Amino acid sequence: EGWNNYEASFEVNAALAACKSVKVFIHQVNKNWNIEVDSVQITELTTLAPTLTPTGSPTEFVEEETASPTEAPTAMPTLSTVTTCPPKGEYVELPAGPIMLERSSNLCIITKADVDSSGTRTEIAPVARSSNGGDWEKHAGEFAETLLYGKNFGDYSQGCQITLPELAPGQKYFIASYVDSSAGRRLTEVHEEQKAAARLMEQGTFGTTLADLDGWNKGPVTKLSAADWVKEQMLLPVTSHREYFRERTNPRLTNPVRIGRNNHPCSANARWRKFTFSRKDGDHTGNNPKTFEASYDEAVDHVITIKLDGFVRTTVKAIGFEDITKTFEFNKEYLMCNLPQEEVDGWFWLRLDDGSCSHLANPLVQFFPEATQPSYVVNLPNISGSLQVIDTQHSDGQELISTVALDDAICDTLSDITEQGDAPVHGKLDDGTFVLFDPRLMLQENTVDNPESDGGGLIKTLTGDVTKCANVPRTFLNEDSCVLSTMATACSSSTAPDLQIELNAENIGILHDLTGQYVYGILGLPVVDKLGEKLETPCKPGLRSRWEIKAAGECSATLLGMNTNASLVELLSESSDTNPFIRDINFPASGFACDSSDDATVEIEIIIGSQCFKRVHPEHMSVFDFTYWTLDHTHPGNMIAMMEGESNPIKKWRDEQGSAFLVFPSYPCAECDTPPHPLERWVSYGDKFPKLGRFGDMTFFVDLPNEMRTDEVATHFGDSSGLAGSAVVTCGSPGEVANEPTLGKYFVMVHERGTDWGLDQQKGDVFMNVALTAPDQLRQRIAYALSQILVVVDQAIGIVGDHTEAFVSYHDILVRNAFGNYRDILKQISYNPLMAENLSFIQSKSTAYMWEHQQKHAYADENFAREIMQLFSTGLYMLNPDGSRKVDENGEWINAYSNEEIMSFARLWTGFDYQQGRGNMEENTWFGNRVDPMRIEASWRDKFPKTDMTGGYIGDGYPLCVDLPAKMWLRRGAKYMLLGSKHTPELMEDDPAFKNDLTLKHFVLDAGSKLKEALCNADSNGNCQYAMSVTLESNLSCTGTECDVDIARVVDVGGGIYYEYVSPACVEQAFYRNAKKIIYKDRMKDSSCANPLLAYASEACCSVADVAAYRNPDYVFDQERVLFSTAGARCAAMDKQLCDFNYINDLDYHKKGYHWTSDSCKIQVKVNSAGEAAIMYKPNSYQHLHPHIDENNRNYFKVYWDGDYPTNNMDVPDGNNCGNGACTALGTGGCICDTNVVESRVFSRMPSSVDEVLSKLTIGAYDTLAYDAGTYSESVTENDVTAYFKAGEGFTEDTIFEVTDKNRRSFRFKNSLETVKVQGDSSLSFRNPPSFMSVLNTESTAGKAAYETDAALDHYFYHDNTAPFLALRMIQRMVTSNPSPGYIQAVADAFTSGQYLDIGSGNYGDMAAMVAAVISEPQARDETLEMDPFDGQFVEPLLQITRLSRSLEITPGDTVKLVYFDYLKDRIGQAPYQYDTVFSFFLPEYQPDGTTKVGQATLVAPEAVALDLPKTVQLMNGMFSLTKYGLNRCYGGFQNGWGSCSENDDFSNSYAHLTHEMAWDKPEAGALHGDSVVSELSLLLTAGRLSTSNFDIIKNAYLEKLPVAGHAAAHRMAVQLILTTPEFHTSQTTISTGSARPEPAEPVSTGVPYKAIVMVMLGGGADSFNMLVPHTCTGAKDMYQEYNEVRGEVALPKEDLIALNDVTNQVCEKFGVHPQYTNVASMFNNGELSWFTNTGVLDKETDKHNYWRDTTTQLFAHNWMQQAAQRIDPFKEAFGTGVLGRIRDAATKQGRSVGAFSIDWSAAATSGMPGVNPSALILNRNGVTKFNENPSADDMLYTIKQLNADVEAESGAFSDLWADHFTNALANNERLYNTLSTKTTQTNFPNEHLSR
Repeated sequence: EGWNNYEASFEVNAALAACKSVKVFIHQVNKNWNIEVDSVQITELTTLAPTLTPTGSPTEFVEEETASPTEAPTAMPTLSTVTTCPPKGEYVELPAGPIMLERSSNLCIITKADVDSSGTRTEIAPVARSSNGGDWEKHAGEFAETLLYGKNFGDYSQGCQITLPELAPGQKYFIASYVDSSAGRRLTEVHEEQKAAARLMEQGTFGTTLADLDGWNKGPVTKLSAADWVKEQMLLPVTSHREYFRERTNPRLTNPVRIGRNNHPCSANARWRKFTFSRKDGDHTGNNPKTFEASYDEAVDHVITIKLDGFVRTTVKAIGFEDITKTFEFNKEYLMCNLPQEEVDGWFWLRLDDGSCSHLANPLVQFFPEATQPSYVVNLPNISGSLQVIDTQHSDGQELISTVALDDAICDTLSDITEQGDAPVHGKLDDGTFVLFDPRLMLQENTVDNPESDGGGLIKTLTGDVTKCANVPRTFLNEDSCVLSTMATACSSSTAPDLQIELNAENIGILHDLTGQYVYGILGLPVVDKLGEKLETPCKPGLRSRWEIKAAGECSATLLGMNTNASLVELLSESSDTNPFIRDINFPASGFACDSSDDATVEIEIIIGSQCFKRVHPEHMSVFDFTYWTLDHTHPGNMIAMMEGESNPIKKWRDEQGSAFLVFPSYPCAECDTPPHPLERWVSYGDKFPKLGRFGDMTFFVDLPNEMRTDEVATHFGDSSGLAGSAVVTCGSPGEVANEPTLGKYFVMVHERGTDWGLDQQKGDVFMNVALTAPDQLRQRIAYALSQILVVVDQAIGIVGDHTEAFVSYHDILVRNAFGNYRDILKQISYNPLMAENLSFIQSKSTAYMWEHQQKHAYADENFAREIMQLFSTGLYMLNPDGSRKVDENGEWINAYSNEEIMSFARLWTGFDYQQGRGNMEENTWFGNRVDPMRIEASWRDKFPKTDMTGGYIGDGYPLCVDLPAKMWLRRGAKYMLLGSKHTPELMEDDPAFKNDLTLKHFVLDAGSKLKEALCNADSNGNCQYAMSVTLESNLSCTGTECDVDIARVVDVGGGIYYEYVSPACVEQAFYRNAKKIIYKDRMKDSSCANPLLAYASEACCSVADVAAYRNPDYVFDQERVLFSTAGARCAAMDKQLCDFNYINDLDYHKKGYHWTSDSCKIQVKVNSAGEAAIMYKPNSYQHLHPHIDENNRNYFKVYWDGDYPTNNMDVPDGNNCGNGACTALGTGGCICDTNVVESRVFSRMPSSVDEVLSKLTIGAYDTLAYDAGTYSESVTENDVTAYFKAGEGFTEDTIFEVTDKNRRSFRFKNSLETVKVQGDSSLSFRNPPSFMSVLNTESTAGKAAYETDAALDHYFYHDNTAPFLALRMIQRMVTSNPSPGYIQAVADAFTSGQYLDIGSGNYGDMAAMVAAVISEPQARDETLEMDPFDGQFVEPLLQITRLSRSLEITPGDTVKLVYFDYLKDRIGQAPYQYDTVFSFFLPEYQPDGTTKVGQATLVAPEAVALDLPKTVQLMNGMFSLTKYGLNRCYGGFQNGWGSCSENDDFSNSYAHLTHEMAWDKPEAGALHGDSVVSELSLLLTAGRLSTSNFDIIKNAYLEKLPVAGHAAAHRMAVQLILTTPEFHTSQTTISTGSARPEPAEPVSTGVPYKAIVMVMLGGGADSFNMLVPHTCTGAKDMYQEYNEVRGEVALPKEDLIALNDVTNQVCEKFGVHPQYTNVASMFNNGELSWFTNTGVLDKETDKHNYWRDTTTQLFAHNWMQQAAQRIDPFKEAFGTGVLGRIRDAATKQGRSVGAFSIDWSAAATSGMPGVNPSALILNRNGVTKFNENPSADDMLYTIKQLNADVEAESGAFSDLWADHFTNALANNERLYNTLSTKTTQTNFPNEHLSR
């Protein structure tokens, strides 16, 4: 409590005076004290203090017995002895303890090594280093991090000091010097500068080019000059991937489609062709064949007229099938089939009478004078070269483009839009020849800065609504640049989600007709089935039961007990359910009772008046989409019916009977073949069918299953999108440019009549070509690095196949913001539909919504909530600023979050949905679009408080909504958003009927309104200049009716223009005082509670003793919300009063909302066994409570109890009887407590610091200037804290403190704490949780959800972990795998400060500053560190390809415009967009096994995950092929197209080839030139790292090849050899011994019979509890019962389990397996299979409250859990090994010969102890590929092995790992190839992933 002034004095001696920096240490302090240090100052004293004798070493531990601090702090000791780095080659042992180290002028490293009795050093790991005269620093690596945790170097003039801890027995410290072994090959200063520049380009581009190096003009590459290069790169124009794709998208389009229209023959850039038939004329599906006819009358015709669909296309002299055995008939109509080849004399196909297809030659477009002429002919003059050949790669010069508009009389007679079935248009050239108009897709420019002026409305009109409106939904991306269009054709973005559809028989039929889905209401579900299984009693508390409404005469009343009958009658009579056919009731937990004698009675009929209510199944007459059940492999009866020639049993109800209902055959007719279906069948399979709602109810379009949310459905049921308005807000989308016809057809957009295939490669083609050619290389590299952090797995996306635009749009987020702010990136990827689909939170719905609408207990999807923390922001563990992991008192890493936080944030990520589809972009799916940011469906959003990762709530720091100034909508800071002529809000929700209600009462601003004046923003002529958004800069006075309004929604500013009021971000406390009951529409609807201080309901005024209410006729606008006090005043003005009404008169039903009553409400808390809380509302009286706040609700959230909390004795063994009786114990578990809310003042003085404010205050406050003048007095500032006092008051709860935190964020806090106390025991209390979302459905808006989302993103973004976490990831992707702590901290500091040198905005999270630090920091620029054997990285395969291609200047072939790499993923394991998992291609924490130097050094090597035999061989083969033959398929090339496979300089048939080649015309100077060639190649491909030995080997190979094959071939030889070197594959150099690496030993059989263990590792989660299930357990515990209770709805019924044979010595006698495990059960029962149980990641028995302390395994990260599953070593007893590796080791030690293999990827399971076995071989599922099948030299393999020879101990660990891997891979590959190429399998396996 409080602060003191502590002083200590010390002598500044000579040693201390030499310090570069001073650190103050406090030692020997009681560890139980909480010491905070503020404002440390060191000043000179006039009197010197006594000399302090320094201790030998600093105290580094706490002595508990020390009761008080020492008199003066212990100074950091200095040592007189300075240890220098020994000469190269000497390894000097260092003792543990304090040591002073001299700064090294070269490179000096301290290592740890295990030393055996002979002095041999192994298991070497780095500890610390110094280079280039710099200070000593901790080295990277887990060993150094753990060893030196909490220790830092003291920096002095004579050196740097640290205390080295004691090592384990057998381990020693060594210090050694590492210098450049290539010093013998001297480079000139120019070359050194080039080398340094090349190293910079290697890190910052996709490949170094000579042009890059020639352009370097900044002198030596230093931190400053590197930063200057970074600045230049940042100024380059952005190369957008989406723009690149759209500009080059020019496909044929014969008719308008949803995405766009086609062009006009006379428009500029119209396309023409010389061949008759295009692919659009063919038919590859059999659905839309066109009719071909060759018209010819031998008697009169001289030529043959070719027609298609009756229209003349061309004339020919002769035509016939190429197959002369087929007879061609004139004047016969043939159907086109297959897709024509698009060139003259290419093939097209006709279908013959026998159904086969035969081909003919595609004719030239020509018309002989004597022949029939075409209907429309346009003259095509070639004016100044306006007629140009285009797309030669497709048709060899047979396609033309006219770059000017045509001026021909016929042009005006042609239709604006070419439709299917229109007569073709021909063109006549100057030479009299003909061409055919070839219509193409026209995309419109619709960018953020230049949105399409009418939103695409004109095109929509011209195409008869075929092309959709292109208007982009307004989002945070475009809201500031939208425009108000007053064009008559303007169309608005879709409003389909607000549509309501009645689920009646007619509409169910329409849904089927429009979508093809089989939608039925279900009948026949039994209450009691044929087997006697029955539903539960309807009297079970919390149970929902359904009752069919019939006429009384149709029933016989069931005899029930008095209580049962009375309860059910009352519930049915007073139900608010308005469905005309069925009624649902929920039996309350209290207040109603049934007779126990009726417990077994479930078939019940109750007569009430003229109606009968018959108990039915709870899904009786529910409407489902049964399409899944119509498929052949789903419903068992489908295949049987098909084989027997009968109708599909599911489709028949619609197709044959036209029925809206499907009858479940629980009691089929006696003569029917169908067996009786038990209740359990529905329980097992019912979840397969998406539920639409109940027959007779209204459902929202947004709640339809995805397959039905089509434009056709929206249009049919009244979507108003696209309707013209007098003023429509039109918006654009980033990168949505128009296509550029003159560029030709590079790409194709998927549309509903597409005929192109192979489009799955397009997104990769865009990426590769931008990477190779874009000027803004650094931006593109950063975007690529970010794409490997913010991963979208393409296979997780429903449009993965052929779609491109959605993927390149996602990548553009990273491109646009590469130098922006990471907060923008986080938001944009979080709202991106691809990310939502990828991590499965798209359409995630709250627990409350799922229960209320689907009657399912379901929880929000947790995937994204987990990964946004683990992978995108904070990481798994708490981090220090230098990236090291924080540890607890036991030395264990501290988790950054737990499952509680995951579940809390998962609730926040509910409600996100696709925007509705629109035009002008690629889209061919049934729902939404995947380009525009998602919308939030407020009804799906969880409404309750969410905790954060730091012990608070997401809503902390935001003002309370009740504290906002009165009439906030007229106050400073109030915001308004332009709606145009639309009068319904976007961020709030009105009844859908408001859209078309002409009687609607609007809030019309008076003529003299100050608000109207501000919104109008009139110019000098008085004309309004409406802005997209307006924020009030000062408080405005009200005028007229404005003074009667508590809160605005939409205001009418005149002229048919509306603005929506956007309420500021504020939160509600979950519990509050003086709650009042409100009723929704009428008593039969739901009641709730509301805070009387919030304007959430309207008035309902009654006369005394009346229950019929009225609204005050002077209310201002429909569905106006007012405060409780205003409602009372309005009633009083009518001489009426607020009342507990039954209904409201004289008001249309859709205009009713929530209305205030006179009744009070009690707010209770329900507490579960974990202390989580659920809110319960309890009005004085009510008919119906909304389920999410009734006593049965399960909407629990975490609260922070001040101590103990009430626990039910039946929940936990040590319960406290629900707070010793203060609360009510529930029979179903948990406690219900009454609550009081207490507000208290926090500070009675000025806070001592900003941190004290931030740590003690949580309730935010609004701007004091928005309150009435005089409300707050002048401010007072002390200790960087500003206080605002209410006038005349001191420190009260209303005092506001304003502070700025360390990240420069400004906060205002209210000096208040609200505590919720349990009535009856005030010691049971917790902080009142804030929430953005209102519990009331009508007030839980999309706007509030957006604020809540922003708050969560801020929490991730500003978390202390985010900067070091992202710094490490970016450095790993750009520079080195193991950055030093100092490097990480420098980059993290740039991120947090927003500034690096003069780069950056100064804002936290600035990417430009971070990137500059990544590139410019000494560890990136210090070339000396290339000699650090522990500093480096592998170059990922994709970057090897781009570096080779870009550096050696790849150029497309003569007829090809782009560089096309095919199917790289299959070849090298990596390709743009094609990630296997969300963890990217490489795991950041991946450590190679302990047999490697990297693994022994405890370093990570992410890219080494892909370092395996098949990928290496195919990568090398592909790069060799590209070098020798160009880009084609030759010998494993990266293209599927054929080319010349001879190394003869002929690249004419290749898609691209490398064009770099140093010019040479002096044969007599070959040796000298060879030196230059290899130098230049080394510079380009290895940044000059090539060692002297490798340089000489390659030069000699060049010179050997030169006289035999010439310079070009010798050059290619040199390139290939460099591609094999460690210097190319890593960022390190090598120090070769010249000795060959040993070949891997041949396996020797031991003669023991063959056995194998196969581990199948599936990449997803395994629900093991439903694999093996307890069945029969007669022991102490019925395990099946426990399983059933815990698993709840997902538990498998016992009768569905496949029972296994009885077992002994187990907890149960019998177990069962999942019903689909038939083969598994059979194998077990036959003794062929065993189950291993309890082998998961829990280290000991625990529970959900203590798991985090009871397990050492990270439970909330898929990658860590997968690794744990493969290692099965939670206590690290055999660290770094896997379960299979240990088994293999044990067998080897017993003399067995055991091989180990992994398919496709390295597997941790196969790792064994070092030295026992060789590493496992990794194989490709597609087989073994021969390496370098056609070598450029006979001895090439020998040369390659020389380049990868054994190395000295100080050589790079990464380069050594590559060389060792590569040489072993070549040897093993040869053995495998030679062995397997002669073998055939005796078993035929299916051709799918697992079988291969």
